Amino acid sequence: MKKTKSICPVCQKKIDAELTEANGKILLTKTCKEHGTFSAAHWESPRVFKFAENYDYFQYFGDANFPKNPDGCPYMCFCDKHASSTVIGVIDVTKRCDLRCPVCFATFSGHEVDYEPSKEKIVEMLEFLSNRNPKPPAILFSGGEPLEREDMPEIIAAAHKLRFMTILATNGIKLAESQALVRKLKEKGLNIVYLQFDSFRDEIYEKMRGKKLLQTKMKAIENCSKYDIEVILVNTLVHGLNDNEVGAIIRFAAQNSYIIRGIIFQPIAFTGRAVDNPFREAWRDTSFAEEVEAQTNGEIKTTDLFPLSIMTGPIKVMSKFMKKPWPLFSCSPQCGIVNWMYVSKSGKIIPINHFVNFDRFFRILQKTAKSVESKGRFSILSSLFLASMQSLNWLLVAKEIGIFTLTKTILKMHISPSYQSLANLRRRIFLLGSMAFMDPYTFDINRVRRCVVHYVTPDLKIIPFCAYNNVHRIATEEEYCMQQVQ
Repeated sequence: MKKTKSICPVCQKKIDAELTEANGKILLTKTCKEHGTFSAAHWESPRVFKFAENYDYFQYFGDANFPKNPDGCPYMCFCDKHASSTVIGVIDVTKRCDLRCPVCFATFSGHEVDYEPSKEKIVEMLEFLSNRNPKPPAILFSGGEPLEREDMPEIIAAAHKLRFMTILATNGIKLAESQALVRKLKEKGLNIVYLQFDSFRDEIYEKMRGKKLLQTKMKAIENCSKYDIEVILVNTLVHGLNDNEVGAIIRFAAQNSYIIRGIIFQPIAFTGRAVDNPFREAWRDTSFAEEVEAQTNGEIKTTDLFPLSIMTGPIKVMSKFMKKPWPLFSCSPQCGIVNWMYVSKSGKIIPINHFVNFDRFFRILQKTAKSVESKGRFSILSSLFLASMQSLNWLLVAKEIGIFTLTKTILKMHISPSYQSLANLRRRIFLLGSMAFMDPYTFDINRVRRCVVHYVTPDLKIIPFCAYNNVHRIATEEEYCMQQVQ
């Protein structure tokens, strides 16, 4: 299907690779002269893979400035050589954790280090990201378990002061134990809790996290609700373990959309402690979109999930009305599929593309985005208004939302784009998506270069998410720990 570059899972040497279709799967296959041939299921089914390719950013906006496979990639991360800007900046604040999950992607067995940048160093990293052009809109604090740090609220406050959307990745244990901590995090400016949530069955938590955690998760959500901290559920998806719960988790989010703002399913990536898992290929989940359709009884279809880069056109249009530019969601269509889901008053889940003739609306929006630099604001608003009039499913909009409410919201989002511009609608909308992180077996350098989720390191390097976890993490943590000792 296409050729690319990858790395050998054993020696990490850069080698040729190719994507092929075989037995209903997309495979990435590569051969290292020293360590042999490796083949792994790479992404969704061929049908979903090809559907996502239709909405690729480069297909509409060109790739002339995207040199493929530059020398040194992925070993030397020069931030000016990345094909995409940072949308979410990730900062690991500690390696400490109150769990020892066998599926952890961020901690390698036999590599225990006391990596924990000082608060002053983290503020320096935040200021570095704040001065980027374009500035990333969001910061994700990760680890380890970030709440092992007692100064985490102050770190949140520093990010909030720099006007970042703040996201905290956590297992939820300390949020469940202490309402006072939840209240303090809210007061300091925490926007979203990125909550590990794998199952409704404690036996699954025991296998994946080492202990029963279901009631802990529910209590954490309850405490966040009390202080109006919005929650995104993050599910490590493992074929044969919890893949039969996809529909139930989606229903749970819909029933609690007033506080649960989204669900991100992450098919297990074999880095960290999971790198040598003997069930590697058996555990890979390559049918997320089909699982969604089957387990929601067709309310959400495979063709209701789009690649992240579909957001590029709307952001290009919105940038005309913004004081500062936003980074584009220009990642590879194989990096993830998403959509916003509207929850009707009767509890029905409606993908937002159902409210329009989507293909028509998408074509008009892409055309507007291509010529946005040469158009005035009135001309752009006229194009958007015309696109809405021509494309809306009027009966469905009138029944479920209200024509005036939707029109007002669309205009607000484009004139003054912000999360708050969704107004009351946002309590009925949640994000559903799947992020396909890579491991040494599925590593694709062209995907890495288009990554929009970047780690920032203590020495102020910008490193794509999958490059960091597969190539750079161990060396970066060891080097920083050594500098601390010296």
